[in-house]
Amino acid sequence: MDDVADLALSGCTPYFLNDHEQKREPIRTALFCHAAGFTGLLWRSCVKNLRTPLRAAALDLRGHGGAPPLAEDADWGVFAADVLDAARALAAGPLIGVGHSLGATSLLLAEARAPGTFDLLVCFEPILATRHDPAFAEAAARRRAVFPSRADALARWSARPPLSGLAPEVLADYVESGLAEEPDGRVRLRCAPEVEAQLFRTAISCPWREALPSVRCPTVLLRGGESVVVSGDSLAAACAELPAGRVAEVPDLDHLGPLVRPGAFAEVLDGLLADFRDQPASRGTTP
Repeated sequence: MDDVADLALSGCTPYFLNDHEQKREPIRTALFCHAAGFTGLLWRSCVKNLRTPLRAAALDLRGHGGAPPLAEDADWGVFAADVLDAARALAAGPLIGVGHSLGATSLLLAEARAPGTFDLLVCFEPILATRHDPAFAEAAARRRAVFPSRADALARWSARPPLSGLAPEVLADYVESGLAEEPDGRVRLRCAPEVEAQLFRTAISCPWREALPSVRCPTVLLRGGESVVVSGDSLAAACAELPAGRVAEVPDLDHLGPLVRPGAFAEVLDGLLADFRDQPASRGTTP
């Protein structure tokens, strides 16, 4: 399904990033969860590069893309609820979960809340805050929210880091799915700057420490070798709390790695899924 950007989404309903849902072979279903400020569609390029046959779906978390707004008093627990709603909508039995940043943390919270939802989690640079750093929230709050057109937004983002570092096809998907039309013809960020700033401000209150011991499915915590957001020590400490966790570092990727080098991340994901492939396919994944 190549035209997922045009899907009319309601709630936090997942949408498919490929056409494997129409095939009859027994393949696994994977739910992809995006980073703060972005949308599920930005996983499309990674999915296209995968060699592993997967029924790949994504969702827009609350406050992003086509999902409902994020309440002003919401904590990160609402994203666990979004993930679990999407998992139930897929009706695919235990899933593979693949998450980036906020999306990775959301997967951990969801599995802790409803053990057995996932049978494998791959979490790239989950946000497991141990201190409050106002810099991220302040930077998010300064983002420009409204543009004359999608072309103007693309031109601006293409010239300014960090978005200028995104793979061109990923940035194009962000322009398509991350902006909403205004009545006067302008376009506005679907994830408003104040909402993204709220996410960074409330990260410190996320109950990830309490959640980790309840995440009993195999879990891989990934860190980009060039990341300045997530440290190896912090990820190793978090992994020690997981009953079935392991840590791996991906060379040459920074915190935005899956969006900057989607092909390279797909190769990493293929390798991890190959380690997992001998386990029986999840029930209910065939039409």
